[in-house]
Amino acid sequence: MNTEIQEPVRIFVGTSPNGEDAEAEMVLEYSLRKHSSRPIDITWMRLSRDPRSIWYSGKVGRSGWRTRKWTTPFTGFRWAIPEACNFQGKAIYMDVDMINLHDISELYSLTFEQDKAIMARPGLKSNYRFCVMLMDCAKLKTILPPAKKLQRLKQGHRETTDKLLNSDYIQTLDSRWNCLDGEDLAIDEIWHLHYTKMASQPWKPAWYPSVTEAHARPEIADLWFQYKQEAMANSWWPKKPDPPFGAVNIHLRKGRKKA
Repeated sequence: MNTEIQEPVRIFVGTSPNGEDAEAEMVLEYSLRKHSSRPIDITWMRLSRDPRSIWYSGKVGRSGWRTRKWTTPFTGFRWAIPEACNFQGKAIYMDVDMINLHDISELYSLTFEQDKAIMARPGLKSNYRFCVMLMDCAKLKTILPPAKKLQRLKQGHRETTDKLLNSDYIQTLDSRWNCLDGEDLAIDEIWHLHYTKMASQPWKPAWYPSVTEAHARPEIADLWFQYKQEAMANSWWPKKPDPPFGAVNIHLRKGRKKA
């Protein structure tokens, strides 16, 4: 018996800690469950004040994750996923600003080449985009720093990204699994849609205070609202964390999120 087929698809989603992305979480989860042919297990990676949590960050960055150099409230969390899985099996990472349009179990079922540990799409110009990844948790145990070390590094996300980009551990993932704002694809050609430009995200997250703008492709923005309406028509509602985390110390910038 293939035990992987029986196990839920493990998905880790980077999201905000105070409910700023609650609507986006609802829409993403609804779309994932709508299209998946297998059960899915979602972990919402959000900053926590609980010292027992792997996502813990103390006040003023004195303990736990140091977030001041992050461009989102979850930037560095993705590299702790293998440890959160006890370095066993596979896991999918994705940002919260997405909707799913194709069976996510097909991504989870992809096979790694012998010397590869991460699957990610190529960038539009160069390198790779790490905002959707399939991770081999066992192989990454000897590649990624332990979570405790990641938490204390001032530039932990950048250092880890640079290390991976200069390695041979990455296997190319079909770009349709991380389609950036629709690119030049028709909607029925997109597998997983990423609203990567923060200024034009349809739900306007409160933690992004810069000037907002209309999406370059109105039908792509409309698609998010269609899924929101469909979710709520099926008794889905946004859920905010209780208690909230509080103020987040990150470095915001305009435009696209860093991979």
